[in-house]
Amino acid sequence: MEAAVSYVLQSLDESLTLEQVAARGFYSPVHFQALFAEYMGETFAEYLLRNRLFLAAKRLVGTHASLPEIAALSGFSNQANFSRAFGQWFGLSPARFRHDFFGSPVPVIRRRGRSRRSHVEPELEQFAAKTFLTCAAQGYMSSRFEHTLWDAMARLCHTVSRLSEQVRFAAEPMYLTGGVLDLTQLDQGVKLAAIEVLSGTVPELTGCTTVEFSGGWYATFVHQGVLPEQTLNIALFDWLPASEYCLDPDRPVVMRAQQLSMSDLLPALASRVLRDSQCVLSDGLGLSARRLGEFEVKLSVPVMLR
Repeated sequence: MEAAVSYVLQSLDESLTLEQVAARGFYSPVHFQALFAEYMGETFAEYLLRNRLFLAAKRLVGTHASLPEIAALSGFSNQANFSRAFGQWFGLSPARFRHDFFGSPVPVIRRRGRSRRSHVEPELEQFAAKTFLTCAAQGYMSSRFEHTLWDAMARLCHTVSRLSEQVRFAAEPMYLTGGVLDLTQLDQGVKLAAIEVLSGTVPELTGCTTVEFSGGWYATFVHQGVLPEQTLNIALFDWLPASEYCLDPDRPVVMRAQQLSMSDLLPALASRVLRDSQCVLSDGLGLSARRLGEFEVKLSVPVMLR
């Protein structure tokens, strides 16, 4: 399923059919369609349309391509159908959208009214304001960039180890990331490996930054596995549109896992060499197959009332 999703995101400008994508995962179209809706919180057609519309929105605010050209690149047979679908998602015509937002990031959407596709429900939590020490990684929410995430966490852990005598940190590091609404640009996302500063003053450091976290209300989803991009998709595009909340774009998504404690990470860092290729938390942090199978990530999405 992950291979199929990656194929879709890399082929948005091309002609794609359910049958083609299902065949890449060795599923029948009917079986693939059912699995996809449960796994991603959207039907295949909804997922493809949404990502093509986000790609069109980026072209509208970032290029001078004509509307017919953007419509064709987005997979629409004519501009009228493109304008209708675009207006349903963004509440504006493509021309008006370009006029209002040209040169700006694609704005937060507040679409409502679609029925749920999955059965995943979050827990609402209020996070307190905190100070974090962070190290940045380019690329997020995909196994294609997991080695960069591991590298950021490795740099953070080594920094924390050096500062342990003068600064007190929490036991469990985590990841913070913003700009998650548009999942078509995974390679341009930035994720922060982060750990809470409990006491002491963090000195100026090369490659690490102190970040003030404002706290607030979060919807927390539990993901089984180490790469929770599909649970993020369910949170943003399945649960949120049917809820009384919308995404707060000024606060980051938070990812936490009990297995990502310093006691697990530091021995793994000492015994493994990072390679510029796909890895699963550097060969599983040295965890047993059973512990890896029980690996859970808490993914918390910042929300506010509509």
